[in-house]
Amino acid sequence: MKIIKIEESPKLSKNYRAFLDNNSFYDFGLDDGECYLDHGDKKKRDNYLKRHMANKTEFNLITNLVPSPSLFSAYLLWNTPNLDENIKILNELFKNKYK
Repeated sequence: MKIIKIEESPKLSKNYRAFLDNNSFYDFGLDDGECYLDHGDKKKRDNYLKRHMANKTEFNLITNLVPSPSLFSAYLLWNTPNLDENIKILNELFKNKYK
């Protein structure tokens, strides 16, 4: 499994759409919200991750690398302040998990 491209989401409430090489896609990121890519504020990033990792469903999706809006938001928008780097990191994790 691999992310092959990220585009602006056509959904009104979402900011991005991730396309995977298995012909699936996921819309993620609030269209009116800011993320670590926008502000680079580590405290806001830490608070975002604490909030979302406290949710049992989101925790399971993120820690088990299940393709989902939760996973893509956590890894692509809140991991480092560089989207291209975040895509590489997540693709490497997918490669190791889905051999």
